[in-house]
Amino acid sequence: MTESNSNLRVLLVSPLPPPAGGIASWTKEFLVSAKEFGISVDIVNIAVTGRRKENINSKASILDEIFRTLNVIFKLQKKISFYRPTVVHLNTPCGKMGIFRDYLCAQIIRLNKVKLVVHYRCNIEDQIGKRKLQSLAFRKLANSATINLVLNSTSKSFLESETRLKSRIIANFIEDDFLINVDKPISDSIRRISFIGHIKKSKGIHEIIEVARMTPNIKYSLAGPVSDVSIELDCPENIEFLGIINKDEVKLLLDESDVFLFPTHSEGFSNALLEAMARGVPIITTSVGANQSMIEDHGGVLVNTMEVESILEAINALEEIDKRIEISKWNVEKVKKSYKANEVFGNLLMIYKSVETKQGENQFELHRENL
Repeated sequence: MTESNSNLRVLLVSPLPPPAGGIASWTKEFLVSAKEFGISVDIVNIAVTGRRKENINSKASILDEIFRTLNVIFKLQKKISFYRPTVVHLNTPCGKMGIFRDYLCAQIIRLNKVKLVVHYRCNIEDQIGKRKLQSLAFRKLANSATINLVLNSTSKSFLESETRLKSRIIANFIEDDFLINVDKPISDSIRRISFIGHIKKSKGIHEIIEVARMTPNIKYSLAGPVSDVSIELDCPENIEFLGIINKDEVKLLLDESDVFLFPTHSEGFSNALLEAMARGVPIITTSVGANQSMIEDHGGVLVNTMEVESILEAINALEEIDKRIEISKWNVEKVKKSYKANEVFGNLLMIYKSVETKQGENQFELHRENL
């Protein structure tokens, strides 16, 4: 452990696999980076339980969630008592029921007089919406934090409008070994389009199926858990379902893909999109969440949500090989510049240290700073 970080003890409240998912994957990468930075980290695993542990797309059971909440609260208090963290980093997806659990966790952390970093792992407005009770829990959670972190500018604006609190944008990060280290070979035409993520309506799967029907000469490879088996029954022959694949298989799929199609309806900051960029794949995605800031005007084509015609136009716009070569190189450079683990984790480390130095009643001043 480096001397400068030897006194920093971070308690991470976040899910680990199983099941696989964006936040759980981030947690694994976080633990690796923390070790490299010489930071002491312990974890309270808040992964789903019950039926959802076997199938993340199963409907949440109120009873399962109650037992899960009680278990998390017990483990949290135990970890605080024995590990004595200087900072607690709480990851919240702002779920319909989970937001109440996260608020309760925040109160326990405050009662123990530990500094709290709350990281909203979603597009907040999409999750909270106009639900009165959830909105109340969200506002109280935000006000309980020493500092609030968000994934994108939309969430930053929403948090400020709802709570009048400032926040920091902290993106997801990617390990160096995932970055492609040579120029990606670019096909003379678009032959294979890939998607990685939960295969369900809110990720734009129905749009992908319709686009596949209209482009029979292109192969569509979809990787991830399927929410409804009926999706597979009503698909054209040029769609293949790969199921959940490991890290090396993800790399191989992306390296063999001409385009990464991600027409999601809502997003915080997509790990799948980041991985596709890191492998130099041109992107077609919607402008929700952080997607637009990730690819800007150079990393692919932005399309309208739930609009098949817009996706077809984007595929046509990427047919030119020179354009895909240019996009491929730009995506890799953007990841190197903005999303490498050392860069993002270094920012997190500075936040932990700034939070750690705040004392007593001054802990909320960080909200008001122009971060």
